[in-house]
Amino acid sequence: MQLKRDLLRVFNSNFINLIIGVINGFLIPAFLSIDEYAHLKTFTLYLSYVGILHFGFIDGIYLKYGGKTEEDIDIKRLKGEHKFMAFFQLVLTVITIVFGLLLKDPILIAFSTAILPINIQTLYKFLYQAIGEFKIYSRIMILTPNLLLFFNLLLIFVFKWNNFWPFVIANILSYYIVFFGLEYYFFKKYKGIPTVVAFPEIKNHFRVGIFIMFGNLASMLFYSSDRWFVKIFLTTSDFAYYSFAISLMSVINVLINTVSMTFYPYLARRQENDKLVLMKKYLLILGTLACGSYFVFDFIVRNFIEKYVPSLDIISILFLGFPAMIIINAIYVNLYKALKQERKYLYTVLKMCSVAITLNVIAILTFKTNFAIALATTLAFYIWFFYSTKDFRVLKPTVGEISYLIVLFVIFYVSTNYMHWLIGMLVFYITMFATTYILYQKDLINMFKELFAWKKTKNA
Repeated sequence: MQLKRDLLRVFNSNFINLIIGVINGFLIPAFLSIDEYAHLKTFTLYLSYVGILHFGFIDGIYLKYGGKTEEDIDIKRLKGEHKFMAFFQLVLTVITIVFGLLLKDPILIAFSTAILPINIQTLYKFLYQAIGEFKIYSRIMILTPNLLLFFNLLLIFVFKWNNFWPFVIANILSYYIVFFGLEYYFFKKYKGIPTVVAFPEIKNHFRVGIFIMFGNLASMLFYSSDRWFVKIFLTTSDFAYYSFAISLMSVINVLINTVSMTFYPYLARRQENDKLVLMKKYLLILGTLACGSYFVFDFIVRNFIEKYVPSLDIISILFLGFPAMIIINAIYVNLYKALKQERKYLYTVLKMCSVAITLNVIAILTFKTNFAIALATTLAFYIWFFYSTKDFRVLKPTVGEISYLIVLFVIFYVSTNYMHWLIGMLVFYITMFATTYILYQKDLINMFKELFAWKKTKNA
């Protein structure tokens, strides 16, 4: 019951983020020129690496509090951990700004100013996620996107500045507003409680979290290596098209992250084999249905943002990675953390990162196209999908799962390449719903029974 309630709560907030993501994802590239959009996406690519700069400290916090409740926490020590984190990030902000000034790199300077608010916000997200306080977590999740949407609408419809810098400033300003709001809430809630900085514990957070941090770094490289290859070896237009495809992919990832973020405290408390197998089936179905969102984007791009039609081939290939991606993020990664297998997580991600980079190198040397990079990226997802089952034997692929994926690949390829978007969408969903019913009829019936039973309990 609690898992479903938390999923619904986070889904509600992330559904708002989904709507905002769709608006931002289409409005900004439609408004900016291709070159200006490419510069903006360069900044956001840099921004994706801000999380490295806590050097595993937040991951140590995440592991420490995972599965606990707020009543189990020593607030004095939590305030001490917060105080240390804020000072640590402030020092790093100053250092990186100095480097930006010395290198005369304005994007690096802009990146530096975002370090403190982003990583402190991440601290709060990880804390509330770890202890299962998804009501607070869901509120945090919608604050920054709502502010960013507001600023972007002003820039596009009021000021009409066709330059990427105002959008960069809007990003940074949004993070700072949320940062100050979260700080006010935290200190007001725990007013009067003394602060205790326990350096042995802080050292332990780094010691434990550093493996997760390196794993997260490798994971970021795994997820972003394709964009670096496109940026370095292909044209500015190619990078803009590929970044646009990634932006649309991120819109759907908002919903996928709803599941992956909610599962950690649940898995930290219990890892029952039958539940894990059932979760994997549900997530495989969810990821497959998410692939069909391509057809909606196909319609929007062809009718309203024609300059990004070249990105549709990239989007179709990347979207095929959703089933593997959601299972990796929601189950595999969370299980590594919940079982305290930080080193195994690190080694696994490093291997998969090496696989992704190798495939991207082959794609660049052989074809030198966006499409080849996207194909290499999707292939890397499925290699990871199958590889991690050696660590979780109970989740090894079944004949049914492999058959399901084969049907997905075939029908998605045919419907996206040889049919009108509307016909393709109907054929895709009819085929996949029929296949789902044939292979997972019992699981679907049980899933709907659980949902209806929970709804009745909730309304009672």
